[in-house]
Amino acid sequence: MPAYMTHLIVAKKVNSNAKIDFYIGNLAPDSVSDWEKKQIVHLRNTPDMESALREFGLKIDINNEYLKGVLLHLFVDWQWNNLLVLPDYIKKNGDGWYQKYWDEGGLIESYAFHHTEWADELWEQMDLCDTFDYIETPFIIKEDIKIMIKSSREWKMETKIGPSIEFPPAMIDKFADDAAVYFNKWCVDLKS
Repeated sequence: MPAYMTHLIVAKKVNSNAKIDFYIGNLAPDSVSDWEKKQIVHLRNTPDMESALREFGLKIDINNEYLKGVLLHLFVDWQWNNLLVLPDYIKKNGDGWYQKYWDEGGLIESYAFHHTEWADELWEQMDLCDTFDYIETPFIIKEDIKIMIKSSREWKMETKIGPSIEFPPAMIDKFADDAAVYFNKWCVDLKS
C-alpha cells in the first residue's frame, strides 16, 4: 500500500526514460476498487507472495512496458507491505494503524507531487494518454485506470500538504533507491 508517488519514484529510478505505458502500468493495479478483486490482483490471496510474484513475472511478456509496470507495482507492494516498511509500522501503531497510515499516505502523496521535479508533467502525460499499450489482466480495466489517474491528479493539484513525519522524503527516496536496484536484479534473475 505505498502511495502512488512512491510507486512512481521507484519507477523513475528503474527507468527514467520509459514509455508512458510503464508508468501507467505501474499504477494500474490500484485502479481496482472492489476489495476482494484488489486482493487477487495484488497477489495478497496467496500464502507466498514472492512465489506468486515470480510466477506472474514468468507468465507475462516482461518486454511489454505496461506489463513490466504492473510487475513493478506488485514488486514494490511486496517489498513495502511484506518485508520492509508496513510490518514495523503496524507493530509500532497497533490497533487503529490503518487510518493513521491512510492519513500518512495522503501526506506522502501530496508532498512528493509538489516537490518532485517531474511529477506534474508525468501525471499530466498519464492523464492525457489514451493510447497506452493496455494488456488485459484479471480485474484491471483500462477505463478504471484512466478514471483513477484523473481523479488522483486532480486531488494532488488541489491539495498541498505534508511531508509525512512517519515516512519522510529521505526515507521514501532510500526505499525507492533500494527497491529499484533490487527489482532490476530480480528481473535479470527471473529471465535466467
